[in-house]
Amino acid sequence: VKPFMKTKNPASNMVLAIISTEGDVMPPYFFQKKETVNKEMYKRVLEEVVVPGMDDVTDGRPYTFQQDSAPAHWAKIVLDFLALNTPTFWPPSFWPANSPDLNPCDYYLWGRFRAVHHQDHEEVSRACISFRRRVDSVVKNGGSHYE
Repeated sequence: VKPFMKTKNPASNMVLAIISTEGDVMPPYFFQKKETVNKEMYKRVLEEVVVPGMDDVTDGRPYTFQQDSAPAHWAKIVLDFLALNTPTFWPPSFWPANSPDLNPCDYYLWGRFRAVHHQDHEEVSRACISFRRRVDSVVKNGGSHYE
């Protein structure tokens, strides 16, 4: 019987991901566990990671920066920073309310990210099961090499 563990409060982590219509994908940025992503934290990550990363990925091509409606995303210091530091930025007034179907992160990226995450989880599980078979083979061969 394959053991199955489930916890009431599974571990979670906040991640920032950026994609483009050109197919560019910036490596995901993982916030520290239990780190509060407030306006100051988000602005710091924009300054230190996102804008330099986007400049690198786009290599001078123009881009439009768009984000979802998380509270930190719409803070005045964040909006002012983006207006000054991105080629084109869509402020809240450009964004229809309650429209996740218009945000690629909501209708594509997060689902894909979860699928890959769970696939990796299953891969780890298969590797562990395979490890057990390998150990059994080594024992069966008296500790000798096996193929």
